[in-house]
Amino acid sequence: MNDALIVAPLLLPAFAGTGTLLFLRRRRWIGSAISIGSAVGLMLVSFILLGWATADRPIAYALGDWPAPFGIVLVLDRLSALMLVLTALLGLAISVHATLTGLDRKGWHFHSLFQFELLGLNGAFLTGDLFNLFVFFEVLLIASYGLLLHGQGSRRLTAGVQYVIVNLIGSTLFLVALGLLYGLTGTLNMADMASRAAMLPTGDQGLARAAGLLLVAVFALKAALLPLHLWLPRTYAAAAPAVAALFAIMTKVGAYAVIRIAPLIFGDAAGAFLLPSALGTMLLGFAGLVAARCLRDMAAFGLIGSTAMLLTAVALFDQQAMAAALYYLPHTTISAALLFLTVDLIIRWRDNEDAAIVPTSPYWAQSARSCDFGHLGEHVGNGLV
Repeated sequence: MNDALIVAPLLLPAFAGTGTLLFLRRRRWIGSAISIGSAVGLMLVSFILLGWATADRPIAYALGDWPAPFGIVLVLDRLSALMLVLTALLGLAISVHATLTGLDRKGWHFHSLFQFELLGLNGAFLTGDLFNLFVFFEVLLIASYGLLLHGQGSRRLTAGVQYVIVNLIGSTLFLVALGLLYGLTGTLNMADMASRAAMLPTGDQGLARAAGLLLVAVFALKAALLPLHLWLPRTYAAAAPAVAALFAIMTKVGAYAVIRIAPLIFGDAAGAFLLPSALGTMLLGFAGLVAARCLRDMAAFGLIGSTAMLLTAVALFDQQAMAAALYYLPHTTISAALLFLTVDLIIRWRDNEDAAIVPTSPYWAQSARSCDFGHLGEHVGNGLV
């Protein structure tokens, strides 16, 4: 087993994203082929790494052979391998969908931004260092800014400006929390911090918990938990549905970070402050889904509710509840992405950008009552049923 393969989920999208830039104006189909080929390669590598991660101990790879906690360390275990597989599956499906539907031709840089988004996601799932988690967060966020504006339009511009402002505030809080934790523990390596945080003197524990609360607030912002959820419905509803389908896994980055970081600082009490917020967000999300009058809003509120349900189980930080959460995580991620892609197909079938939920004529009921099955067949043939 060659541990260096752990770097492949970072190198593949990095090289592919750069390569697609060479074919922006001429032979754009080559750029699309590079992007799809990279997604296929990423999926194969992710499944190989998932097979490796069946061992009881995580696999660590130090870039440049610098030892932890001084160098950049990538860590592969079952959870990070699962997230890599999910990212690769969504990446392949969405890149093919965007190419076949022509979404990638509505702007010059779709495939480049798409690959750098995958780079940021994979890096966030593999890193074993809090500062590099921040770096990969910024990579995926910068790429998401461009993807959100892809296709242009005043609605996307307005949502994009709000999205950028919200995430800049989150990034600032992230840096403040990292500075506090580094000052207290002398390290940002997650494994090293776990041991040092437990040995902090009593006078420093309150400050460490404050820094931990800042981190959890940043991750709750990424996962759109109450009361930090207001940005998500408008942002995801304004984005192109295929882009929003990829964004479905971005909320899971927040949940993943909570699973990784909260127990390091808070121990057994990690979920005490997270559970009420998750429960409230779940109620709000599913209420918004029922009340939505637009397919885009319905999908966005459904994503909020399902992510909150995931974090409700995570917030218990119990072995059985965590097992249920990890079982639910791939299902909710794929379902949310497919819901956005379905909305895209409906919009394209209507041949306009209108995604309103409107009543239509009950052709099936009318034909069944009159027993006019020939008339029903005519409607089926016309694509009306």
